Amino acid sequence: MKTRKNFIMVVSLTAMMSALFLNGCGNAPAGQESTEGTALVETGTLTLSVNPEIQIEYDGEGNVTAVSGQNDDGEKIVSGFGESEGRACEEVLQELVTEINEAGYFQQQVDGQSKNIVLQLEPGSVLPSEDFLEKLSASTQEAVKGLQLGSGIVTIDGDDYDEAYAKDGRPSPYISLEKAQEIALAQANVNAADAVFEDKEFDHDDGTPVFELEFTANGNEYEYDIDARTGKVLEAEHTSTGAGTAGTQTGNDDTDYGPNSDGVTDYNDTDYGPNSDGVTDYNDTDYGPNNDGVTDYSSGNSGYDDGNSGYDSGNSGYDDGNSGYDSGNSGYGNSSYDDGNSGYGNSGYDD
Repeated sequence: MKTRKNFIMVVSLTAMMSALFLNGCGNAPAGQESTEGTALVETGTLTLSVNPEIQIEYDGEGNVTAVSGQNDDGEKIVSGFGESEGRACEEVLQELVTEINEAGYFQQQVDGQSKNIVLQLEPGSVLPSEDFLEKLSASTQEAVKGLQLGSGIVTIDGDDYDEAYAKDGRPSPYISLEKAQEIALAQANVNAADAVFEDKEFDHDDGTPVFELEFTANGNEYEYDIDARTGKVLEAEHTSTGAGTAGTQTGNDDTDYGPNSDGVTDYNDTDYGPNSDGVTDYNDTDYGPNNDGVTDYSSGNSGYDDGNSGYDSGNSGYDDGNSGYDSGNSGYGNSSYDDGNSGYGNSGYDD
């Protein structure tokens, strides 16, 4: 009986100690961490990069908890931005893009192309839904379309970081080389299948981790520097090599000025006569009024004789009499500079 009482007392004391332990350590105020260091509310961080870099913190429901500028341009945008806490990330993103546009940042191009927008989820960020980042991208693109901008949207999530730089249980702070290449090609508006990367280096430029990329595509050489932390394009340029343009037809290549004007010169088509059938008839030397394809050397329309000869009266080349050069109306009397009866009399120099 005594043993039974002792057992009941031990159980009761154990229950009381457990309750005290839970009350002392487990009920931390909302928004604070417990003494064990475990956050009661999961959060995430999203960075919007154009030239302004703006960080958006959100809760497990996808609602904004804080917005802050990460560079001077970002701080300028945020300083004039309205209330954002408690609002959906999609809505806040759209309004930020509008603010960035009104500040004129989208007017600045990168290598002749509209600036792309980078949406980057920090490693370890909570995902309110599996397609959370896709929804953010779609809402941002909707804002871009409404503003009639040419910018594309580039996203960076947990799978786009280089695990080689993860240390001591902390996620990698740098995106992968493959992601940097994707960002460069997207900004240059070049298809991956057309690009050949000739140089790829990871370096630090004045303390900024940078991917220095060189690639060729479509007869152009590109040099791009990509921020290894944010994915923002820091520098970009391209030069034309003149290669890879074979087979490309431009307006200067079209030497076909004939009736077809189809952009392809037919060097065999020298038939510019009235038929213009593409086949030159070298036996057709009859350019007279009949144009029957047969030259009549004895007729009054012949090339050499009588009153209507090719060199004589009315229709002659040089005269109006019967001779080639004489008879009072010699070839020079009614020559090509004369009265309208010669072959040149109907030329551009007479009559």
